[in-house]
Amino acid sequence: MSTTSVETAANPQALVDRLPAAPGDWERKEEPGGIVEYRLSDEESPCTAAKVAVRPDILSDAAVRLVRKRGCGDAGSDTFDSIAAATDAVSRELRHVLAAVGDDQPR
Repeated sequence: MSTTSVETAANPQALVDRLPAAPGDWERKEEPGGIVEYRLSDEESPCTAAKVAVRPDILSDAAVRLVRKRGCGDAGSDTFDSIAAATDAVSRELRHVLAAVGDDQPR
């Protein structure tokens, strides 16, 4: 069972500072508490085509939690023990989605 652990959660400002800029048509939005959301809009749906939310993880002994959404539904989540590992995963995820939708050019 997971334990609530603020001690192991990533420093919110350090997380915000290290996460990548939004590539292609992704939009990046920062919220208080170190939450960063990347959104890829969908002109055919009221939901986003894709969303990646990254935040310090206070729900387990991990440092960072990454949550994915595809359309209006959940598409899984992962936890990472370091900001560096989370940053690498976010970069890969954003590039992967852009390549899948054919929009992998920087803006």
